[in-house]
Amino acid sequence: MRNKIIIINNDKDYNKLLKKLYIYKSILYYNTLFVVKNNINDKMLNYIIDALNIKKRKKRINFIYDQSCHLIDEKNKGINICGFKNERCYVQRKYNKGKCNGCCRMCIYQTKNGCSTKNLTCKLFNCSEVRKRYEVIDYNDLKLLKVLSLKNQLVIKSDYFSKREDVLKDLYSYTLTYSTLRIVYRLIKNFIKLNRKNKK
Repeated sequence: MRNKIIIINNDKDYNKLLKKLYIYKSILYYNTLFVVKNNINDKMLNYIIDALNIKKRKKRINFIYDQSCHLIDEKNKGINICGFKNERCYVQRKYNKGKCNGCCRMCIYQTKNGCSTKNLTCKLFNCSEVRKRYEVIDYNDLKLLKVLSLKNQLVIKSDYFSKREDVLKDLYSYTLTYSTLRIVYRLIKNFIKLNRKNKK
């Protein structure tokens, strides 16, 4: 395996790396070990290099997904960003329409103790009320996601209310059509389940 040394001294070098990711993640660099020499302390940069050095497709996807979730969880650790009080978020208390559990009320994976799964798409969603109060991690802040294919970047933006295992299966598939059909089918199925549950 040959080494590819990447030197990052400033933001310009970092942006140059991000622009070249589409080449570095291709088959052309399958037998290449990326080594970074940097003068900036950036956790995201290390994750990007680690992801590029994972050559098995599924393992790389898992790593990117889990590290992205971890970065968001670390940022929000110990903070009640949705402002939950008595199961109602900032918006639900403000408009007092009797709804509970914030945006998660639409999800079958919500429990009294929070989310029972790990969905990156949901973690990346924050309403305008939360954005006014906190500096949150946005999709564009997670440069690590650029190591994913364009198709998988689209999946990450749209795979709400799904459990981790289902999202990963959507990411593993090779076509956007198949992933989209899975997402739509699951949303319809979950909506029906949620309606039945609410009628009881």
